[in-house]
Amino acid sequence: MLIVIGHKNPDTDTVVSAEMFSRFLKDEGKNAQSAIPGEVNNETKFVFSRLEEKIPRIVTEKEKNEGEFFLVDHNDMRQSVAKKENVWGILDHHLLSGLRTDSPIYCRIEPLGSTCTLIYKMMKDRGMNPDKKEAALLLSGIISDTLNLNSATTTSEDIDLYYELVDIAGIDPEDFAKGMFEAKSDFSGMEMKDIIRGDLKEYEFGGKKVGIGVAETTSLKFFKENENDVVENIVKVKKEEGFDALFFGVVDIINQDTYLYPAEEEEVESIKKVFKGRREGKFFLLKGTSSRKKEIAPPLSEYYGT
Repeated sequence: MLIVIGHKNPDTDTVVSAEMFSRFLKDEGKNAQSAIPGEVNNETKFVFSRLEEKIPRIVTEKEKNEGEFFLVDHNDMRQSVAKKENVWGILDHHLLSGLRTDSPIYCRIEPLGSTCTLIYKMMKDRGMNPDKKEAALLLSGIISDTLNLNSATTTSEDIDLYYELVDIAGIDPEDFAKGMFEAKSDFSGMEMKDIIRGDLKEYEFGGKKVGIGVAETTSLKFFKENENDVVENIVKVKKEEGFDALFFGVVDIINQDTYLYPAEEEEVESIKKVFKGRREGKFFLLKGTSSRKKEIAPPLSEYYGT
């Protein structure tokens, strides 16, 4: 059996991609099944609950060591639970991250705002028509990763296929997005350390282990009221995970700004030189910045000499 799985700290695009691409492979006669690396966030729970769909199961420890995997929404093995020798294919929309394999594998990567956009493109190419629920699932991945077409990563293809999926699903995309973003913004009962780790990605920039975490929200109230707790836990996560540098960005979905928190003085200097953001208390305000993939990670990579 081929396990279709997304990256660690799964978000909506990665979970839906795993589920929908496993269905794609099954339709082509392959023995495939979706799985997730760990617990999903509140936004993803909202999507699957509203559409009355079952969230994929969590991959087992035995499968991590012995299973055969098709990776979706990532190709960097630092962000994967799979072993590289067990990777049979990749479907992604992120930059190539140096994966080497001993034999040829299927690989399709396109510069799109969402892996769900790519999956729908492939379905159209094969003459496969999603039903209403499948269209809504694919739409949710695009909404999540492009912040409802407002992120800098959004392409014309994302926009065109978004509206095709809206027509098939027969739902109000603004209402759907509103529900998703409200669920995403609910941090009640969560430990700050878990929030910081919730969407944390590891990179290697210039030989340094650099972490960039984000939390997207429609209201900054929670983080402004807990600024000291935010900074204290960024430092803790940095030390526990062995990062050389760690940044945590709170993305204001409404205004498309990022409030970037540095862990320590080294990160403060990096932000001053790279982003020239305005410091306001514990964070730096990056106006008009909302994409880790396109607007935060690349300049940091260049700064550290990748």
